[in-house]
Amino acid sequence: MTVPSANSPINRLPMRASPPLALRLRLWRNRMIASPAFRRLVARVPLLRAIGNRKANDLFRLTGGFIFSQVMLAGVRLGLYAALVDTPATTESLASHTGIPDTRLRIFLRANAALGLLVEAAPDLWVLDDAGVVLASDRGLSAMVMHHAMLYRDLAEPDQLLRGAVTATELREYWAYVRDMSGTGPKPAEVDGYSLLMRESQAMMADCILAAHDFSGVRVLLDVGGGDGAFLAAAANRYPDLALRLFDLPAVAPRANRHLESLGLSDRTWVHGGDFTRDPLPDDADCVTLVRILCDHDDSRVAAILANLHRSLRSGTTLIVAEAMDGKTEGARLSAAYFSLYFLAMGSGRCRNAQEIASLLSAAGFKKVRTVATATPLIATLVIATR
Repeated sequence: MTVPSANSPINRLPMRASPPLALRLRLWRNRMIASPAFRRLVARVPLLRAIGNRKANDLFRLTGGFIFSQVMLAGVRLGLYAALVDTPATTESLASHTGIPDTRLRIFLRANAALGLLVEAAPDLWVLDDAGVVLASDRGLSAMVMHHAMLYRDLAEPDQLLRGAVTATELREYWAYVRDMSGTGPKPAEVDGYSLLMRESQAMMADCILAAHDFSGVRVLLDVGGGDGAFLAAAANRYPDLALRLFDLPAVAPRANRHLESLGLSDRTWVHGGDFTRDPLPDDADCVTLVRILCDHDDSRVAAILANLHRSLRSGTTLIVAEAMDGKTEGARLSAAYFSLYFLAMGSGRCRNAQEIASLLSAAGFKKVRTVATATPLIATLVIATR
C-alpha cells in the first residue's frame, strides 16, 4: 500500500452536491485561516490579534505537549514538587536536593513556572503554583505521570499503531488481563504493578462518584473489578454502616483482602475471585459498581460482562457504571481524545459516550437507565440502571 507523505496531495473525498450551510461556512472559514494574507490582517487588528494569539497558543500547547509532559515527568522523578510541599526553596537548595547543576536547574525551574507548576516568588526562590500543589499532593496523579513513560514509548510511531502494524505494545504487556481474557487469567506477580497504580489513582475518581451519587440507602455495595478495594474503602469511610463486597480476578482477590484488612475493614468485607464474564457474582448486594471497567473492554466482552451481571444480580439491584466518557463538555472531550489512543495502544477497549453505554445496558436487560453528570466530567460520568 502506498502511504502518502505529509506534503503529498490527497484525493478529494466525495461530497454531496449541496453541503449544508454550516459546512459551507466552516470550509470558507478554513480557507480564510489558511491564507497568510488573512493571518497578517488578524495580526494588525487588536481584537482579532487577541483571538489569533489565543488560537496560536492553543496550537502550540498541542505541538509542544510532549515536551511539557516531560517537564512534569522529570519533576516527579526528581522529587521536585514533593520537596516544595508547604515550603519555598532556593535554586541552590533544590540543586542540592535533585543533583542537577544550578544553571541547568534554573532553566528547568523556569519551564515549570511557565507551565503553571511553580512560581518564582523572589529571584531564585521557588514555591508551588496551583497545578504543582495538586501534583505534589495526589500520589495517584504522580503515579500516572510516571506511567505515561510507557505509553509514550508505545506511541513513538503513532501512524504505525493506527494502521495496526504495531501490536506488541508495552501497555498490552503491562495490563496482563488483556493478554489472557479467555484462559485462567494472569498470575499474581503480573497484577501487582497495575493494581497498585489503580489503587493510587483512585482517590479523585472515588471523590467524584461519591459526590454525584448518594449511597446512604445502600445496605451492601459490590464493586466488580474492584482491584485492591480503593473505591470500597472510600465508600466505607463515608458510610460507616455499609457492608462491602469485592469481585475481581483470582490473582487480584488476595491483594484486595490484604489491603482492606490493613485498613481495618475485613469485618465488613467479603472478597470473591473469579471471571466476571462467566462466574456467578455475589447476589446479596443492593448496589453494584463498575468503576473504570467497561472502558477497558471491546463491545463483545462488555456484553458478556453485563449479561453475567444480569444473570447474577437480584431484581431491583442498582448498577452504576462510572468512568471517563465522551461528551460535550471540554473535560469529556479531552478524556475521549486521551483514552482513545491509550486503549488503542493497550489493545482493548474504547472511550464510549453515555448513550452507547446505556444501549449496552439495555441490550443486557437492565431497566431505568439514566445518565448522571458529575462535577468533573474529565474524570467520570455515571450511567445508572436497575436490574
